[in-house]
Amino acid sequence: MKILIVYGSNTGNTAYVAEIISSAFAEHEVEIRNVLSVDIEEFKQYDLLIFGTSTWGNGEAQKDWKEVLEKLDKSVIGGKLIALFGLGDSAMFPEQFASGVRDIYDVVIENAGIVIGFWKNEGYNFQFSKALLGDKFCGLIIDQDNESNLTVQRIVDWVKMLEEEIANHKSVND
Repeated sequence: MKILIVYGSNTGNTAYVAEIISSAFAEHEVEIRNVLSVDIEEFKQYDLLIFGTSTWGNGEAQKDWKEVLEKLDKSVIGGKLIALFGLGDSAMFPEQFASGVRDIYDVVIENAGIVIGFWKNEGYNFQFSKALLGDKFCGLIIDQDNESNLTVQRIVDWVKMLEEEIANHKSVND
């Protein structure tokens, strides 16, 4: 399976998480790109897209995503499997925890992308998050600032879950 991980990062935490995710997909062909250096036409070449962002301002996606999100459309991501991951700081920003990933989710859904990898919200300490849809986050949520000791295990568990969802998706569509 060909996987492209695209991330936006100010401090390096999101880039670091993207690297761990890539390592967890060891049996697959994985490329990682900063959102600043990606050509969205390339998205068509991959079986799975993984988009990651940190959260800034009043709960927005990292600023480098803005231009790419404006260009995404059904011709690029329609019907494409897409997983999301978001970073947040639950201690400093509990009222907008990891909300930035919701900006990406909304654009993906609006353009007929198929989001997989919804993540349980147990074990997090926050007041509010736009990333929470019902009782699950719209992707993997990482609090590298306060819970870095949980990052690797959360990623390993999420990647295992993604692989199962992809296998189920393929069997239904074959």
